[in-house]
Amino acid sequence: MRTVTKEELDTIKKLHAKWVICDPNGARADLTDAVLTDADLTDAVLTDADLRGADLRGAVLTRAVLTRAVLTDADLTRAVLTDADLTDADLTRADLTRAVLTPIRDDLWAVLSSSPAEVDGLRAALAEGRIDGSTYEGDCACLVGTLANVRHCKYTAIPTLNPSSSRAAERFFLAISKGDTPETSQFSRLALEWVDQWLANVKGAFCGGRSSGVQGGRE
Repeated sequence: MRTVTKEELDTIKKLHAKWVICDPNGARADLTDAVLTDADLTDAVLTDADLRGADLRGAVLTRAVLTRAVLTDADLTRAVLTDADLTDADLTRADLTRAVLTPIRDDLWAVLSSSPAEVDGLRAALAEGRIDGSTYEGDCACLVGTLANVRHCKYTAIPTLNPSSSRAAERFFLAISKGDTPETSQFSRLALEWVDQWLANVKGAFCGGRSSGVQGGRE
């Protein structure tokens, strides 16, 4: 691990922002194994940045642009990712314990709201390890693919829901492989928690708050 000072980080961010727009005076951010605990990366442009193994515990990444950023094995414990752009970011084996992942959760909720009748089936697939985020088709499929399986239709045939491999929720599901369950995968566990929260919110809205006793999306 290597400690990166605030001054060094500011310089890296500036050079990377230039590199993103193909300025010859820029340089791609190489923050592999960097210690960035509690770093303020608000609004940082980190498109395609290399953050493999970085220590980002408690880092503030509010509105940060992390498109296609490589965050493999990064420690994002307690990191704040509110309104961060994680499109196509690689979060393989990243530690997201207690991370603020509101944008991904909200995008998942938008997907669920587009196909509410299939949510219970998605929940069962998550619980039973029948998700494969890398494919739209098959017995084990990605988010939209699983909803289509439950609906018994093609993944392109769900009304109001256009499949997109770049949307935040699908990128998150990409980290879930066949056989991963909430007991063995933090990504599967988080996805199940968000599904249960959505179910509880819907039941609360339609039952006048009588869903306070709902546990795990079930009565």
